[in-house]
Amino acid sequence: MKRAIKHQRGFTLVELMVATGIGLMMTAVIVTVFGQSTQSSKVNQARNEIQEQARVALDTLQRDLRQAGYIGCNSNRVLNSGGLVNTTSGPNSYRNNIAVFMQGYEGTGASFSPAAPGAVTGASPAASPINDAVTVRIPSGQPVSLNGTMASSTAVIPVFSTAGFTAGSTRAVIGDCAQSSVFVVTGLAGGLEHNNGAFNSTADLGRAYGPDAMVVPFDTISYYVAPSSFSGENSLWRRVGTAANSEEVAEGVEDFQLTYGQDTNGDNFADVFTPADAVANWRQVVSVRASLLLRSKANTTAQTTQPYNFNGATTIAPPDRRLRRPFNVTVQLRNRTI
Repeated sequence: MKRAIKHQRGFTLVELMVATGIGLMMTAVIVTVFGQSTQSSKVNQARNEIQEQARVALDTLQRDLRQAGYIGCNSNRVLNSGGLVNTTSGPNSYRNNIAVFMQGYEGTGASFSPAAPGAVTGASPAASPINDAVTVRIPSGQPVSLNGTMASSTAVIPVFSTAGFTAGSTRAVIGDCAQSSVFVVTGLAGGLEHNNGAFNSTADLGRAYGPDAMVVPFDTISYYVAPSSFSGENSLWRRVGTAANSEEVAEGVEDFQLTYGQDTNGDNFADVFTPADAVANWRQVVSVRASLLLRSKANTTAQTTQPYNFNGATTIAPPDRRLRRPFNVTVQLRNRTI
């Protein structure tokens, strides 16, 4: 009996070509979807990083700007208190000049206008004059109450606690609703000493303060832009006093611009906003408008160049494919003196 022979039919050349074509199409679709997903993820990550850096920068900047000008319970002189008495040696120096509660510096590209002090231009890292900079003098700790009345205007200041004050370093303001005085703490024996000598030109605070007065340490803080210590990007930096190194606040700050709202008619509201080099009287400054431009780290984040608007300029064409986002905030100076 003969066995039946089965003939198995294979794929024809046409069928193989069709199957290969379908496979290539599916592969292309998968690669495209994966590429788009990866690109979208990269863009979202860059946006989140920009948002986070901006939040930190604006929160820190607003906190310090808002406190500028505090010299006691009557900082804005609404009650017509007496003038500020500055007993420090070099009352106009960078760390001591609390009467100038704010000073801005317009970056002109090659320098600052008005000229920035060495504490700004000689900071580590040094400030870039391509961007603006600003200095404020603010409280650096909690106010401390007096536990009695000073024996005289030159006597030790009796306080409940000397914590937060360091002899030979701490600048402080003592004030009530009638007067405020600036001094450098020279000792902590029995309270806060303010002897004349290397730090103070006189021990006389102008009056003997009592239990209705408070003492608060203050610092001189400067904000500026300089290269980051972590990457090739620029960062917003914060320098406290004349510290050896500044604090890096936020990375990816491409531009930092400031304008100052001035009250020219005495109604406590800004009538005009100008850059620092156009401010005639800093005592008239009642608010600050800060503009920051942040950008992504990678210069190929987006698939195409991303035009942006910043500080009054519109549809700026960038030289790369970074993401950029402007952030603006206006801060009212609640404590500014007049």
